[in-house]
Amino acid sequence: MRLLKLKIGQRLAFGYGFVILLLIGTTLVGIGKLGSLSETTNDALKDKYPNTQMVNELIVELGSLSLAMRNTLIVTEPEQVERQIGDIGKARRKMADLIEGLNRRVRDARGKEILRQIGIIGSTYTVNQEEFIELLEQHRMGEAKNLLQVDLSPYQNDYFLALDQLRRHESALMDQASDTIAQSYRTARKVMLVLTAFAALLSIGITFYITRSLLRQLGGEPDYATDIARKIAAGDLVSDIVLHAKDHASLLFVMKTMRDRLVERSGALHEANTELEQTIKSLLRAKDELVRSEKLAALGALVAGIAHELNTPIGNSLLAASSLIDHTQAFALDCATGVRRAALREHIAEVEYAGEIVLRNLRRAIDLVASFKQVAVDRASMQGRRFCLNDVVAEIVLTLWPTLKKTGVHITQAIPAEIVMHSYPGPLGQVLTNLINNAVLHGFDGRAEGHIHIAAKALADDWVELSVRDDGAGIAPASLKRIYDPFYTTKLGRGGSGLGLNIVYNMVHGLLGGSIEVESALERGTCFTLSLPATVSAQSGVLGAIESNA
Repeated sequence: MRLLKLKIGQRLAFGYGFVILLLIGTTLVGIGKLGSLSETTNDALKDKYPNTQMVNELIVELGSLSLAMRNTLIVTEPEQVERQIGDIGKARRKMADLIEGLNRRVRDARGKEILRQIGIIGSTYTVNQEEFIELLEQHRMGEAKNLLQVDLSPYQNDYFLALDQLRRHESALMDQASDTIAQSYRTARKVMLVLTAFAALLSIGITFYITRSLLRQLGGEPDYATDIARKIAAGDLVSDIVLHAKDHASLLFVMKTMRDRLVERSGALHEANTELEQTIKSLLRAKDELVRSEKLAALGALVAGIAHELNTPIGNSLLAASSLIDHTQAFALDCATGVRRAALREHIAEVEYAGEIVLRNLRRAIDLVASFKQVAVDRASMQGRRFCLNDVVAEIVLTLWPTLKKTGVHITQAIPAEIVMHSYPGPLGQVLTNLINNAVLHGFDGRAEGHIHIAAKALADDWVELSVRDDGAGIAPASLKRIYDPFYTTKLGRGGSGLGLNIVYNMVHGLLGGSIEVESALERGTCFTLSLPATVSAQSGVLGAIESNA
C-alpha cells in the first residue's frame, strides 16, 4: 500500500521508469537473440556450406576423372592419350586437395567416419589408377581396358556412393542449421513481441491508473477544479460546486468545505485572516533571514573545506537551486493569501540572482570537465597548415597580455623569421599558453615581477627547437619527476588543477610529434625545451595523438 501514498510525480517516475527498464530489457534480449542467430548463421555459412560445396566439387572431379579414363581407351592418337593422362593427373591432384580440406573441416563423428571410408576406397582406387596409367604408357590397351572394367569400375562406383553419402550427410547438417536459424528467429520475434506488448499494456495501465488517481484527488476534471478555484479566489462564495456522491477527500471537497466555512464565518474570519496574514509575513521574513544566513554560512564552509576543484561549482549550484526552491515554496504559500507587487518583484529578483549563480558555476564546472576529458582523449585540432613560427608565438603572447600585465610578468621572444612550419598551430598555441600560465602561477607566485623568454632555432633534418625559460622560483627536485602526472599540483584549490603540464606533454608527444624536456633550479628559474618536426603529416599527427593517449 505504500505506492498509494506516493505523490503523482513519484508514481509517474516509478511507473514509467519500470516501462523504460522493460523496454531496455526487451532491446537487450533482442540483441542477444540476434547475436545467437548471427552466430548460427555464420556457422552455417562458414562451416557447413563450404563442406557441402567441396563434396560436390569432389563428385564432379571424380566424374571428370572417370570420363578421362574412359576417353584414353577411345582415342587413338598418342597426343590425345597424353592429354587425357594429363587430365587424369589434374583431377587426382584436385581430389587430393579437396579430401585434405574436408579432413580438416569436418568435425562431427559421422562425417569423419564417412571420410575414413572414402580414404580406404580412395587408396585402393588410386593404386589401380596408377597401374592403369602404367598400362596406358606401355600401350597395353587391352589390359588397361580389362583393369578399368573389372577392378576400377566397382571401386569407382563405391567411391561415388561414399561421396554421395557424405554429400547427403552435409546437406542434412545444412538443413539442421537452417532449422536452428529459423527457430532462433521465431523465438526472438516471439519474445520481443511479447515483451513489447507487455510494455505497451503496462504503459496504458499506468496512464489509466495515474489519470484516475489524479481525477479522484481533484474531484473532477482539472479545468473544472481550476475554474472553481478562480471563482473562490475572485470572491465568488455562492456558486455551486458539484461533487460525486462518495467524494469526501478530494480537492473540490476541501474547497467546498472551505467556502462553506468562509460563508458561515466571513465576519470573524476576516479579522482572524488579517492577523494571520501579518503573522505569516513575519514568519516568512524570519524564514528568509534564516535561510539567507544558513546559505552564507554553508557557502563559507564549502569554500574553505572542499579540496577538489569540481565540488565548488557543483556545490554552489546546488545551494543556489535549493534556496530558489525554498523561496519558491514560500512564495507559493504567500500566494494563498494574495500576492503583493513588492513580493512579486522580490521573487523575480531572487530567481534572476539564483539563475546567475547556477549558470556561472555550471560554466565553471563545464570548463573543468572539459579539462578532465582532455587528459584521456586528445582534444587537439586536426587542421594543420603552414605558418611562420614567430608570428604564431607573437599572436599567442598578444592574447595573454591583458592577463599578464596585472602580474608584472614580461615576455620577450627571439625567434628567427625564416622558421616556417607545417604543423598544428592550435595545439602549439595551447602548449605555449599552458607553459606561460604555469610559470605565472607557480614560478612568480608572491613576486612583484618576472621575465619569460621564448626562443627558437632550426635544427638538422627539418626539426625546430622551441624553449620557454623563466627566472622564477624553480621546481623542487622531488616535484620535477611528477610534473607531467595528471592532477599533480602544489596549488590544488588555489587556482591549479594539475592538468596543464599533462596536457602539454600529451600534445607535444602526440599530435605535434615531438618531445619535451625540462631543466630547473630553485630560485634560478625553469626552462622547457620542445623538439618539434617542422613538417607534420596529417597521418603521423593523428597516429601520434592516438599513441600518446593509449
